[in-house]
Amino acid sequence: MGLRVGVAGIGKLGREHVRVFKGFDEVDFIGCYDLIEERALQASKDFGATTFSTVQELIDAVDAVSVVVPSTKHAEVAVAALEAGKDVFLEKPIASDVRAAERIVDATQRHQRILQMGHIERFNSAFEAAFPFIQDPSFIEIHRLAPFAARGIDVSVATDLMIHDLDILLLLLKRWPEDIRAKGAGILTTGPDIINARLEFANGCVANLTSSRVSVEPMRKIRVFSPNRYLSIDLFRRRVKRYEKGEKFKEGVARLKELEGSPGVIDLSEFLTIEEFETHGDEPLAKELKTFCRSVLTRKPPPVTGEDGLNALKLAEAVLDKIERESTTL
Repeated sequence: MGLRVGVAGIGKLGREHVRVFKGFDEVDFIGCYDLIEERALQASKDFGATTFSTVQELIDAVDAVSVVVPSTKHAEVAVAALEAGKDVFLEKPIASDVRAAERIVDATQRHQRILQMGHIERFNSAFEAAFPFIQDPSFIEIHRLAPFAARGIDVSVATDLMIHDLDILLLLLKRWPEDIRAKGAGILTTGPDIINARLEFANGCVANLTSSRVSVEPMRKIRVFSPNRYLSIDLFRRRVKRYEKGEKFKEGVARLKELEGSPGVIDLSEFLTIEEFETHGDEPLAKELKTFCRSVLTRKPPPVTGEDGLNALKLAEAVLDKIERESTTL
């Protein structure tokens, strides 16, 4: 018998979890639960999964559960599973507020369970390929734009979309920002649907983040500027561009100064190492769920912990607090 896994929450993303788990040889997929019974029944029909009438019945039948319910229900379902001695994969955000997130982290520690957060961009092949080249960033710019969808509107765009990029920032810089400036606007919901945030860190790095869920065209792009390197990471198309100072870079700069004010042109590619490539590999969701199963089976800590999810949520709330405080002073 393999690792017994179930999925709680069978919306669009929950169905993808079922599909992926059903393809793992090491997993004995037990079944699924959804508050809307028709969803669970449809998943049962489409994937050959058992349907449970309550989330507790599902929890009792498995070794590990993937929680893909609305974020306002994350603490209720995740804590129930953890207290029952089950390991949990939890989609982002960890919870709808910090207090609920702290309950989840506390339950994980008290019951010594595995809790992995679903910050999927860490498993994007473009980010994985670029990560080793990200050293001492001076400036980071991230755009995450998406067309409007009914999914996720129970939370603001900060905890729906921007939280991916806040998690990446904390991973790269391993410190809390010293200063946060942010503006946001609600377009189609009562909370901010588009946010721009500027975060300044003690090491001198500045990060500029823009997240929108009311855009026409999707974009998920990270640009990282370092003293000797520039990286453009297209998470949507999984492409990476790397520009690095070559051995003759100083010579190129000197020639540019000589040509200042003249019509002469220099091709800087002569003085830069330029690499552009597409990345391939398994889909990010399959990689992160495979990693979760491996952590459960080996009892080794997952790469994205509950503490990581909590810190990303705290930073998202700090951005939202800054927006609210600045709007009240206008």
